[in-house]
Amino acid sequence: MLWEERQGETTADPMAMLRIGFAGSRELPAGELLSEQSTRIGDRQDPGPLCWISKEPPSAQLLATLRAESGTNGLWPLLLVDDTEIYGERCTVGVVAPEPRAHVDKWHVEQVMARIWEGLCQVDSELGPAYDLESLAPFDHTCPGPAPAGDLLADATVLANQLTQRLLNEQTRLGLVPAPRGADILTVLGWSGAANHVSRCAGLSAMLRSWEERFGARVLRLGPDRLDLSVAAPPTRREHAAAVAAEHWTFAPDRVMQDSGSIASYAEEIRGGRQWSFWWD
Repeated sequence: MLWEERQGETTADPMAMLRIGFAGSRELPAGELLSEQSTRIGDRQDPGPLCWISKEPPSAQLLATLRAESGTNGLWPLLLVDDTEIYGERCTVGVVAPEPRAHVDKWHVEQVMARIWEGLCQVDSELGPAYDLESLAPFDHTCPGPAPAGDLLADATVLANQLTQRLLNEQTRLGLVPAPRGADILTVLGWSGAANHVSRCAGLSAMLRSWEERFGARVLRLGPDRLDLSVAAPPTRREHAAAVAAEHWTFAPDRVMQDSGSIASYAEEIRGGRQWSFWWD
């Protein structure tokens, strides 16, 4: 069958393109489709594929090309990595039941941040607040709300391509997810990396959507419990960095408190930085 004929059959279904080894008009390297692995599957014979993953590390040029074409082929490219498991066995995909993208639409960054902030700061009648005011400074137990948008210091796509090259190594693989934007992949992949922090990822995806819009953030790499973003409009002023750090604390509290010790210390780390990296216990 000619590619033009195949294209006519698959343009409405990005996953159908992946089944025949193409992303849009581009032939893909060797790879495989990964399916849901959660216990929700039960007796179902075919849970259906969630994404495609390459068998070898991709080239930076291929990733850049696929990123440029994602708006037309409906496939979001990123690096998938798993340091301890065999590719295809876990690889961050389908470990918990995936959610529809429509679930992300139900959340707004303000309510996600406020709900998590309140939960993290809950007062125990015997032990007192879970976090002391020193670690939360310049904030307190009341959620400050989202930070203002940043000023673009670089083209978001160009920066994403540049930083992707630094993240490529023998453990990374190309992932292609049927989603129009990187923020949604946590939800549609059934990612379980933040399971000890939140039970479902739609709220985190909503925060990522807002970061895409306010800070020119782009999802670069996803691992079992890690996430790397490029940031084209990072905070450069001290007060702005603190406000962004407060958001990051609600997104990944382990990264902020265990690595930096406080929101204020973490704010200095991310001030002007063009890459944000998160991890969860």
